[in-house]
Order: sequence, then C-alpha cells, then structure tokens
Amino acid sequence: FDLRITAPNREPVIDMPALHTIEHLGATFLRNSLKKDDVVYFGPMGCRTGFYLLLAGDWTSKDVLPLVRDCFRFIANFAGEVPGASARDCGNYLDMNLPMAKFLAKKYLENVLIGISEDRLVYPA
Repeated sequence: FDLRITAPNREPVIDMPALHTIEHLGATFLRNSLKKDDVVYFGPMGCRTGFYLLLAGDWTSKDVLPLVRDCFRFIANFAGEVPGASARDCGNYLDMNLPMAKFLAKKYLENVLIGISEDRLVYPA
C-alpha cells in the first residue's frame, strides 16, 4: 500500500528526522497490532513523500484503512522515547524529530485518512 503523506512535486518532501521517527513509530505500532502476523514491511519511500506498507494476505485498501488510521493516530499522539532510538537498536538513532513526526501524522489523518472517499482507495486505471 502506498501511504502518500505529501503531494509529490507539489509539497516539500518529509525531512529525514521526521521520516525516520515515523518509520520507528509506525513499525512499532504495526508489529504490535492485532494484524502483526500479516505485517511484512513498513518503510519510507525513497522520494520521501510517504511510506510503503506491505501485508501478507488478500487485503484491499478499504480493509487496511482502519489499521492505517490507528497507526497514524498512535504516531500523532505518541509521548515518550521513540522505540528503537538507541545505539544498540538503530544505526542512525540520533536522527529523530518526534514533534515533526507527530505534526505530519496528525495532518495526514485530518487531511487524508479521516473522511477519505472510496475513489481515493484505488489507483486510477
């Protein structure tokens, strides 16, 4: 699934510290969710405009939407130390920006995920 947070070539890309923080928080949420056995991968797009979510099984965008909403609510409301943000667990643990990650997660929730229309859940043919 293509979770596009910023509009490609129209909005600034996500800065690396916020992108990295969203990656840590999103992966933590998904690996601990009720759907954890289906989670294959959650990680940033190379263009830094969003994330890819890979799930095992036969998922539709409509099926995955509640999980994605819950994931970004978790990020938007997160308080405390970012999971895995230590030298032992991450090769670039100092490159984090929790306030910006929370801002972007809230913006994505409010502007895209909440109230999304059915036509936005499929790629155009």
